[in-house]
Amino acid sequence: MKLLTEQTEDGSKRRNAAKKKELEAAEKWIAELSAIFKRLYEDSVTGHISDERFTELSADYEAEQKKLKEKAAALQSELSKTLEATANAEKFMKVVRKYTSFEELTPTLLREFVEKIVIHESEALDGKRGGKLRRQEIEIYYSFVGMVELPD
Repeated sequence: MKLLTEQTEDGSKRRNAAKKKELEAAEKWIAELSAIFKRLYEDSVTGHISDERFTELSADYEAEQKKLKEKAAALQSELSKTLEATANAEKFMKVVRKYTSFEELTPTLLREFVEKIVIHESEALDGKRGGKLRRQEIEIYYSFVGMVELPD
């Protein structure tokens, strides 16, 4: 279990590092595009390039900068969600470690470990309304991590 957790953490760290690097590159290029646009404007004012050429180039640079800003915002959002998920997982693991071996489910343990329990309406498995074979789905949402899908 520990090895699997470490491998997952390593993979997450690599993905986060790659996203951070991509975000930094996008932010750097956004700043460079602003500098290019300023020089382009100066060239237009001094007459080094025509008004048509200025309009064409500025539209291209502005469109590229807009796309980059949207991409940077999306990357920042993903990184924030990842950091929040990591923090929540760490909080959850702290609670798990605190209660790794318990004999009974106490109210204190339940309050710390479980966020909510959703009990769905039961359904008849034998097709009879009052039949004895019934199935009822129960969802347990754990603190900090939500519902955990367990393999069958």
